[in-house]
Order: sequence, then structure tokens, then C-alpha cells
Amino acid sequence: MSEAFTIALDAMGGDHGPSVVVPAALRALNEFPDIELLLVGDESVLAKELERHSRTIPERLRICHASQVVGMDEPPAQALRNKKDSSMRVAI
Repeated sequence: MSEAFTIALDAMGGDHGPSVVVPAALRALNEFPDIELLLVGDESVLAKELERHSRTIPERLRICHASQVVGMDEPPAQALRNKKDSSMRVAI
């Protein structure tokens, strides 16, 4: 068996956030057995979205709570400096 790679995903980011990131993460786990995924974002939102798409949370997927989200209108550099618990910063 090859070494597993851990990938952190800002699950709150993008145009559609968790509704797109969560099913994509589950699909990636099915297609790539050598990855582990860390979904970063609001734990309660991510848990609900996972429930919609999977009966059980895969062993290779973990949620890391982040209490802040970077808005689409915020400059990323400013958000990284000012939002210490943003899903973007925690994922990095």
C-alpha cells in the first residue's frame, strides 16, 4: 500500500461552498484510495451536508471546525491577516 496524502479543503469557499465541496470530497475518496481529506469550515454545516450525501462518514475524512468564513468580496490577503479562524487560513 502506498503512503496516504492528507489534503485540507476550505469547504466553505467557492461560489457554492459545502453543497459542492462535500459531494466532491466524497467522490474523491472513492476514486483515490491513497488520500485523506480534512474538510475545514463550520462543523455543524459540514456535518449536515455530509448527512445529505452519505450514511456514514468515511474513515479517511475529518472535519476541522473554523468559525469564520471569507466572503467573496474580501481580498484574500486581508482576510488571512484579519480572520485568524477563517476556513481559508485554517486549511492553509
